[in-house]
Amino acid sequence: MPPRINAATRSPMRSKVMGGHLRHKNGSSDLSDWDRSCSPCNVNSRRGSAAAMLSGGYVVIHEYAPSNGAAPLVLGERVHVVDNGDPDWLHGFREHDRTERLLSFPATCVAMVQPGEQAMKILQNVAVPEIKLRLYRDQVVFAQPDSLHDGKVTVRTAHNAFAPCPLSSLALV
Repeated sequence: MPPRINAATRSPMRSKVMGGHLRHKNGSSDLSDWDRSCSPCNVNSRRGSAAAMLSGGYVVIHEYAPSNGAAPLVLGERVHVVDNGDPDWLHGFREHDRTERLLSFPATCVAMVQPGEQAMKILQNVAVPEIKLRLYRDQVVFAQPDSLHDGKVTVRTAHNAFAPCPLSSLALV
């Protein structure tokens, strides 16, 4: 039978940090930072933050066909960037690619999606005269959360320009 795991034997690091003396706590307000980091409640919040991080990442905004014959990056495809040491070229993986082949692509082909944003494609050219901006057909933009007013949603371009765009001119990618 495996040994029982209790608060004193949960982590070998715990015994080194706290020594041999363990105090009994009365409530959650009596917990030290170490105890809070080991609590099951904190694990659930970490999962929630990981899910929020997955909503971010990078999206392909310009198609790219590599010269080595690998499959091209398609507009709206999600990419997980693992190395951005070179400012001109990025390395990463397709988000749902089971082959897990490392890709190299120009940094201008992708844009970072902020948590809460939704990547969308412009269906027809849209002029926004208030801020002297034109959004072009097939351009990828990022709809901002909770910004729908009067049939328009606020979108962010890859160059961080914000503009109202009619919902009828947008499609999910």
